[in-house]
Amino acid sequence: MLEQAWHAGFDRDGCTQLGRVVNTRKWIGATEVYCILAHLGVRARIVDFHRATGANGTHPALFAWIVEYFTCGASKDSNTRFTDKHPLYLQHQGHSRTVVGVEMADEGVCVLVFDPDVPVAQTPSRFLLSHTKHARQYQIVYVDSEPNSQAQIPKVISSTRIP
Repeated sequence: MLEQAWHAGFDRDGCTQLGRVVNTRKWIGATEVYCILAHLGVRARIVDFHRATGANGTHPALFAWIVEYFTCGASKDSNTRFTDKHPLYLQHQGHSRTVVGVEMADEGVCVLVFDPDVPVAQTPSRFLLSHTKHARQYQIVYVDSEPNSQAQIPKVISSTRIP
């Protein structure tokens, strides 16, 4: 499907860089996920957390963005908030996770993720701020649910950089 997106004109630079991916062991990342979604007609966006913003190389700006994403517009029933937001694709060098929500705990915010490195019986797992120090930068791909059906989905990839 990625090669079909490239053939349709999405992310020509990525196509040139990766070349063929079918029947290879090449890994894909945030830009390739964007291409697949865009090719399928899903309006997606990329947010790039290009450097640590906290102590010890952690990424509190990443966590703040994720909390805002899942809590903005959510309805509240006692201690639980419900949202109709889509999961997030969280990428860092060599690994990706699917973010499905947040948990506000006494010890801080936990990001709830499905992680391919964690056995299914233990999912969703909790991703803590202290875990973010293991990677220099992160990218998120999210589905843009704001109605804008008139605008064409961009074939050239851009991202929002934070900070």
